[in-house]
Amino acid sequence: MPLRSFRGPTLALAASLLLSFLPGALWACAAPSRDVDVVVGLRNAPPFSALTSGGIAEGFAVDIWTSVEHELHDENAITSSEIVLCNTIADQEAALKSGAVDVVISPLTITGERLRRYDFSQQYLSSGLTLAVRSTSAIDFSAATQVIVQTVTQPGVVRAILIFLAANLVLALLIRLAIRAERSEAPSGQKSGWGETVDTMLEAIVRTSGLKGLSDRFTTLLGKMLEIFMAVVGTVLSATIFGVLTSAFVGTIGSSSTVPASVLPAMRVATLEGSTAQAFLLEQFRKEGVADTDGICVPAAQAGPETTCLLYPGWPEAVFALNEGAVAAVLGDWIALSYQSRLDRYRGRIEVQSGVYLNEPYGWGITRSRPALRAAIDRALIENMRDPRWRKRIEAYLGAGAVAPN
Repeated sequence: MPLRSFRGPTLALAASLLLSFLPGALWACAAPSRDVDVVVGLRNAPPFSALTSGGIAEGFAVDIWTSVEHELHDENAITSSEIVLCNTIADQEAALKSGAVDVVISPLTITGERLRRYDFSQQYLSSGLTLAVRSTSAIDFSAATQVIVQTVTQPGVVRAILIFLAANLVLALLIRLAIRAERSEAPSGQKSGWGETVDTMLEAIVRTSGLKGLSDRFTTLLGKMLEIFMAVVGTVLSATIFGVLTSAFVGTIGSSSTVPASVLPAMRVATLEGSTAQAFLLEQFRKEGVADTDGICVPAAQAGPETTCLLYPGWPEAVFALNEGAVAAVLGDWIALSYQSRLDRYRGRIEVQSGVYLNEPYGWGITRSRPALRAAIDRALIENMRDPRWRKRIEAYLGAGAVAPN
């Protein structure tokens, strides 16, 4: 469905949008093709915002802006708007500060430093900084062990284990009664007292854990029914245990352990130019005793073999470099990197840490000279977020479970 923002000379606008993506473009953000009330800036940052081959902007942020724009028109808060493309985060920020664009809808983290330069809308999403690395075919035994420990130590699992042990005490008593019913007197060498109690308890655990099936030990109806019951319980329990172990080990094949933030300066890392990820990485260098961090992060085109921080204009380019082996990891937005890792060309090849180094709120950047516009956008955004379908709209673009990282 064509966006209302694209009314006007479509061919000229599409050309300007495409040119804004060309390397070495002469402008930071494309100029609007006509005189409009609101200029909306975005950059190529899928799944939030992207440009189709036909020159049409699309993505989660564009979808939300379309809804907000309709409400602003209905309120007479704006009369017309147009989406223009910017090259980098720095270009967007410069355009916001100068007033060349009124709103930036591609992902921007709300930070104190940015709030000193321009305004932000109501927070509409939470993400965080994480790491993407290449997958391996090996089993991560430490991660598998952690999964098993976390599973066993869950309150419900502990309760189930206690119930299982208590049930085995009852079964041990029933086995003892069944054995006594099988004979009128103990045979020579038969244990009695505590020895017999321990034997029957072990017998119960062995049978109800699936380690022993049916046997010919019992001849009475009571004994055979008890043995069948324990065999069924044992089969179910052993299948459950096997399922947990299989899930733990198979689930960690190709997965990567969480990389501590302190290790990042020693790695060859790609990140986004002008992003909070770049600022976070430089902070790790400072914690390692690097006083002067100027020049540590350089554009990828200028990077040498010893460069440890490479800057890319967007996440697609950074993840492509990771897949090609140009970098060891990509430090960046959890949602954007998770989206990239799910693409067919990277599926099974790129792994994203589930945890984050730093949680980050997302909002739309708004030029400081438009306080009334900011208030109107906030009202419209809040109305959208109150819609019961809000979560489904997020997951339709960003994937299931993408509302917030761990």
